[in-house]
Amino acid sequence: MNKAAELPNSLPLGTRLAEFEIREVIGEGGFGIVYLAFDHSLQRTVAIKEYMPTALASRASDHTVSVRSKRHAEAFGAGLRSFINEARLLAQFDHPALVKVYRFWELHGTAYMAMRYYEGRTFKAVCRDNPELVNEAWLKGLLKPVLGALEALYAANILHRDVSPENIMIQPDGQPVLLDFGAARQIVQDMAQSLTVILKPGFAPVEQYADDESMRQGPWTDIYSLSAVMYAAITGKAPPAAVARMLNDPTEPLAVSGREGYSTQFLDAIDRGMAVRPEVRPQSIAEFAALLGIGERPAAAALPPVAPAGGAAKAAAVAAAAVPVQRPAAAKAPASVGVQPGAKPGAKAIAKPDPKAGARATPDAKRMLAGAGMAALLLSVAGAFWLAGGSPAAPPGPQVTQVVQAEARPVPAAPEGAAAQSASAAVSETAAAASASASASAQAAVRAPAAPTTGSVSIAVQPWATIYVDGVQKGITPPLKKLTLPLGEHVIRLENPNFPAHVQKVTVEARKPVTIKHDFGK
Repeated sequence: MNKAAELPNSLPLGTRLAEFEIREVIGEGGFGIVYLAFDHSLQRTVAIKEYMPTALASRASDHTVSVRSKRHAEAFGAGLRSFINEARLLAQFDHPALVKVYRFWELHGTAYMAMRYYEGRTFKAVCRDNPELVNEAWLKGLLKPVLGALEALYAANILHRDVSPENIMIQPDGQPVLLDFGAARQIVQDMAQSLTVILKPGFAPVEQYADDESMRQGPWTDIYSLSAVMYAAITGKAPPAAVARMLNDPTEPLAVSGREGYSTQFLDAIDRGMAVRPEVRPQSIAEFAALLGIGERPAAAALPPVAPAGGAAKAAAVAAAAVPVQRPAAAKAPASVGVQPGAKPGAKAIAKPDPKAGARATPDAKRMLAGAGMAALLLSVAGAFWLAGGSPAAPPGPQVTQVVQAEARPVPAAPEGAAAQSASAAVSETAAAASASASASAQAAVRAPAAPTTGSVSIAVQPWATIYVDGVQKGITPPLKKLTLPLGEHVIRLENPNFPAHVQKVTVEARKPVTIKHDFGK
């Protein structure tokens, strides 16, 4: 059956878009339509994604796309700009687990991107049709390249924000490819305030349900979604929606329930990645990979052949766009941290003296023994000082060693009473000096907190803009609303291809937030 007849919003078969000829309609989502097309210039098959938010726009008989209502014009335009801007970024990537974008252009009042055509099946279809493949080794073999793809995106300040079983393609050789990005969805969501076709329940973390500064999005957002994908593969069902887990979480941790054939380490990592609270999850790909125990990449398992249903099984890349990464605040440290010195202070070494040797001792030897006795006394005093509350930040071991070495040298002969008084005075002075030094260090540490090195810049732009700081791209606003920058002067440039760029120089100071407001329409 011709899918074009089932999808009235799609372009007719045979339509030419520059050098590309539409051959088949692969599928339609809430924000785009994917076509199988033939590139007459390079003689190859490609996939073409068309920006088409059906809730906001419709197609006329001349193939032109226009908004259904004037009140949707701003949201449609913002989503279109996001689609183009992120397509431009994605075209720069060449990662085996990221969909490859060849080119993009505007036409018919909307935009298109031509991508590599991938054959294979979605992760969801493979888990459903070939459950015998699903085990820890197979999942780790997929996670390794997918995590690498996400890390490549984060290096360019891009989030995926739409990781789901439908958006991971498994090629016939077993290698995964990340598909459909969620930037245009988020832009339209922010402006049209419609969640009905935006989020995928079970795979979207709680911070994607609300635009709240305390629920910022970052790598931990995609980590939640990817963990939920693994959970669905292991259990055979999607987890409950994140918002339903906030008050009374019905999800039993995998590490608690246990799964045959899966290590506790792997299951516990999935549980951590699926934590409802963002700060509890791993904050980076490196941290998540370490928890998963992913080392060298296992050999990929080729997919078994599947009988086609109504023709050869086809699947294509569905990549729309991506979004800026908002870096997380530093993770909170535990309430208390125990510091244990490497060796017990005040430890004593006891040796039995040789009475005969003592009787034969010379005056020089006696002086040496007196010096050693004083050194031992110094060690005891230093140990007592440590146990009494000396600063653990600077263990006294090396300092005491230096004192011992200095005092252990032979000393001139002196009357026995004078020697005892001298030793006692030296011990008292050393202990007092050490105590005074520790007290001064502790007071200095209290009085001199670390000076801040960064400040914040809030940005409010209408309708949207790409943000550059000192010539370096930082992301797109919305959704990016705040930047953390080093103290000092910075040049901030806001670009929207429909308007002249806005450039503003700001001075970032500690504890003095800066706000930039700009409306391109005025």
